Amino acid sequence: MSSQEWDTFAMNLAGVLTRSLSCTVMNLSAGTRSLGITKDDDGVSLCLGEDLGASRQERLRQTGWARSDSDKLWWYRIRDTGFAACRDIACAAIDVLRLVLEFASPDSVRAEGWVDAPTDIPVPLGQLRASAPTPIDDDVAALLAIAEILLADYPWLVATVRYRLTDPDESHDLGLWRGLLSVLGEPFFGGLGVIAQCDWKQERNQVRDMLRRLPSHPEALSWDWYPDFLASTADWDSGDITEALLARVGTYCGPLGFALVSLETESDYYAVTFIPLDQMDRLTALTTIAGHRVRALPLSR
Repeated sequence: MSSQEWDTFAMNLAGVLTRSLSCTVMNLSAGTRSLGITKDDDGVSLCLGEDLGASRQERLRQTGWARSDSDKLWWYRIRDTGFAACRDIACAAIDVLRLVLEFASPDSVRAEGWVDAPTDIPVPLGQLRASAPTPIDDDVAALLAIAEILLADYPWLVATVRYRLTDPDESHDLGLWRGLLSVLGEPFFGGLGVIAQCDWKQERNQVRDMLRRLPSHPEALSWDWYPDFLASTADWDSGDITEALLARVGTYCGPLGFALVSLETESDYYAVTFIPLDQMDRLTALTTIAGHRVRALPLSR
């Protein structure tokens, strides 16, 4: 099996992990050999309980694995759940599957996944079997180009967007545009978390927290002004507060070389994210091709 096919499997696994909820547990197995993957609030980790020979144990040690004295299991942990962490843990998993457990190919892997909740919730794993990209039409091509802008620092996740938009098992009853917003949206609903989706009357601290969690949030963007904003808008209607808050953030991020953009939702909620100012014209053109709009905040009157 070629290295490219394993690389594709690794990036598909990274996409699945990125959009999985906390408390996700996965098991990748072939015959009696298996590798466990977990994602929780503290990070992502791999677990291996195989009876390994000395050379394989040494390889694990050299690549950052450690054996627990309490349960005698081998662990590899990354104390983060962000995009890069999910990619790195996926690559580490494939390294073990290939070189330690000696799985023959991605086709030999049996994958199971669930969210470890009071009632176990299955994790959608169809993307793991995605291989050659399916042909796409001009509408999907425009949406993927939008995703490339919003995922500029995480290009491997564009494959996840493509899968979610084109796979027959993925439902988009409300259209491909809403499908794009869904896959890029809030992690709680299975999205990648690169767009903040907030109701027009969302509580203002929740809106602030959503914006600060975005991976595109400019590092230099200060929130020192926020307490004064809270005080000055204490008696305002919640809808007016949300609009004013987003406008204020848009005003402050402009001098930093970023725009806070609002993607059309055809509903009463906002879908917002940060992009570099030099990408605004291209994003506007692509959303027009897709039959929708994107606007930089604050809106001009």
